[in-house]
Amino acid sequence: MVGVDLSEYSEIVVEHALDQAARHQYPELHFLYVKESRKQSSDELKQRLASAVYPALQTFNQYGTEWRARLHVRTGKPDEQIAMLAADIRADLIVIGQFGLHNPREKYKTVPNRVLNAATCPTLVVGMPQDADTTPVCAACAAVREDTEGERWFCDEHGAPDRVDHTVTPMTVWTGGSLMW
Repeated sequence: MVGVDLSEYSEIVVEHALDQAARHQYPELHFLYVKESRKQSSDELKQRLASAVYPALQTFNQYGTEWRARLHVRTGKPDEQIAMLAADIRADLIVIGQFGLHNPREKYKTVPNRVLNAATCPTLVVGMPQDADTTPVCAACAAVREDTEGERWFCDEHGAPDRVDHTVTPMTVWTGGSLMW
């Protein structure tokens, strides 16, 4: 079940949902838009939802034809309607975006947090990646990581005990059905 808010982030949410669906043989996809006002036209919103979802479904269809999709438009509170539809269809997974990105003050009262509390199945919350840290990486630290194949992460200067407490376990390898340490 995919909650779509028709924002500029919807495409990313749909993409993550289809990635999850591709892992199943006969996925059944339900896309939901929740209108919070009865003033909005359900037919217009259904058309906007179709426009947001259809291009991704066309691409998805190139890789498998044994799937079904249904579009839903409901009226009410988004978190309640998302959780209700997921329960109604006995969803295996809810995929939603991190709505409320533009209002950080409401960080803990967001739709995803309320959906997580109300959901009867696992929920994947798709967030937008934060801007990459452009601080240059210490060349000596990078060389130590590469030379030790990740056993050590910091050069002597940056790995001093008063600067960082970082312990790394040896690489775990799964091979031939047994765990190798």
